[in-house]
Amino acid sequence: MLCPGCGEKVFLEGLKIGDLYDCPRCANLTLRVKEKDDSYFLEEVHKVSCPSCDRVLEVPEGLRSGDTLTCCGEEFRLTYEFGAYALETAASSRKTARARERHLKLD
Repeated sequence: MLCPGCGEKVFLEGLKIGDLYDCPRCANLTLRVKEKDDSYFLEEVHKVSCPSCDRVLEVPEGLRSGDTLTCCGEEFRLTYEFGAYALETAASSRKTARARERHLKLD
């Protein structure tokens, strides 16, 4: 099996479906072992940093842009832009939404 990040061969010995694998050749790339139609594959585990404490969190499967995550007792909105996930506080999400509205009105 090949790493989707660097294309190097990954050996799955001792790993089972759902296990995580950190590619030693890719910077900060974590992969999850998955199975579909009796075939195994590796899927990237998306991550975000908490704006309050800088803790790196996994984006749970099924979560989409606009959904919320909680860390440090605060709720953050998940965003996805330029190929990466990020967390915004509710206040900055409102500012971003207003800026987009202004941009849309100008067009």
